[in-house]
Amino acid sequence: MDSVKIKLRNIFLMIVAIVVLIAVVLLYFLVFVNGSSTAAVGNNWFSIKGASPIINNGKLWVNFAGIEGCEYCAVERYALFDALSNFGNWTYYGGSVVLSRLPVDNYSSLPQQNALFYHAYEGDWTLNFLNPHLKYSSSYVNFTSEELYNDQYPNPTPLQQFTPLENSYTSRYDPQGAVPFSLVGGNFFEIGSGSSLVSGGHPIIFAPNGTGYMPAYILSQFNATGSSINNGITEEAGYITAMICKDIGNSAPICSSTALPKV
Repeated sequence: MDSVKIKLRNIFLMIVAIVVLIAVVLLYFLVFVNGSSTAAVGNNWFSIKGASPIINNGKLWVNFAGIEGCEYCAVERYALFDALSNFGNWTYYGGSVVLSRLPVDNYSSLPQQNALFYHAYEGDWTLNFLNPHLKYSSSYVNFTSEELYNDQYPNPTPLQQFTPLENSYTSRYDPQGAVPFSLVGGNFFEIGSGSSLVSGGHPIIFAPNGTGYMPAYILSQFNATGSSINNGITEEAGYITAMICKDIGNSAPICSSTALPKV
């Protein structure tokens, strides 16, 4: 009889242990993988609850990770370029540039170092963040970026790697390795592009027939108030700008704009 009780107790303890293990695993997935430790900010961005912004030498860390041939990475670059212009200065061959006045005739059908725009295999025309002549400087933001794979379709090869710090974020919040993966301050992140940058399942820089618009058309539409490209890029850039402002204590002049969304 005693042996039966011992066996029943052992079975009970084993069941309890299994239940505890399952609960721990579920908690891990709910909190760290499925994002219950995060809160939606808007336009596909999320904040990490309890996380403080990462500021080094007085500058806020902002990071973008993409793939050269990725259509959603392509459209996100335009919004990020525009948002960062609010906190610093982009230069191309030493001359100051902004999104509305980029040299649209400087493009290539393939990614190359001396082209400002290139045509990726998914059909998009996008900005070349790897161009060594395209530089960003800011008193507020330390901007870093990676292109994880090149544009050699159908077999892209690794191009750049995450730093250990970036890898700690992707392994927790983007374990499937989706791109683009963007970070603002280390306490805001976005997997994929901003929702305002996509219409009908395709980036807004695509024509309805699935063909990517040329750089000249993309920027002409960005300069056309009320166009879908203008609205989409401006909305996403507004969220990025608002998150940066929040992390730097609204210390930049742009942060006083009442047009910025609440984050």
